[in-house]
Amino acid sequence: MIRQLLVLSLFAAPAFAEDLAEVDKPAPTFRLPVYNAKEYGQSTVAMDTFVGAESQDKKTKALLVSFMASFCGPCKKEMPYLQSLHEKHKDAGLRVMMIAIDTETDGQKKVEELIALNKVTFPVAKDRFNIVARRWLGTKSPLPSLFMVRPDGTISSVHRGYSQDGAELLGKEVEGALGLGPKK
Repeated sequence: MIRQLLVLSLFAAPAFAEDLAEVDKPAPTFRLPVYNAKEYGQSTVAMDTFVGAESQDKKTKALLVSFMASFCGPCKKEMPYLQSLHEKHKDAGLRVMMIAIDTETDGQKKVEELIALNKVTFPVAKDRFNIVARRWLGTKSPLPSLFMVRPDGTISSVHRGYSQDGAELLGKEVEGALGLGPKK
């Protein structure tokens, strides 16, 4: 019994601060089931699908990873914007992934509804036990939290929480990561 409690407490313990996702550090790896497997084309998604030494997608120039929840108003606003970025820049090497942290069945159903409503074609992963979220966000990060990851698997930028000018800044950051200049 004590052994089981020890294993359970180690599994549920939050990540140490130095292990959290930060700029210029390797992005924590994971593999998660995908809500929209039919639209995405696969039932799971992992970091090495897009970035890292053993990435499957060699055309990736930048990966956006956004953490969201069905109860987060700004996350709902971000989803269609990320879909538009995905559509606009996927041929230039941008990859987008959302990770939904809803733990309850009702919240997961709402995530599925949001995916359908916004016609999301990039993978939306299900982190229903928040294991991945704890490694990336810790226990007190605001939503949405968005990370840009380089092809080598290191994090190039972190945006925590919602800001009014976030979309404009993110758009410029994406274009810079893809080597695209301002459109004239």
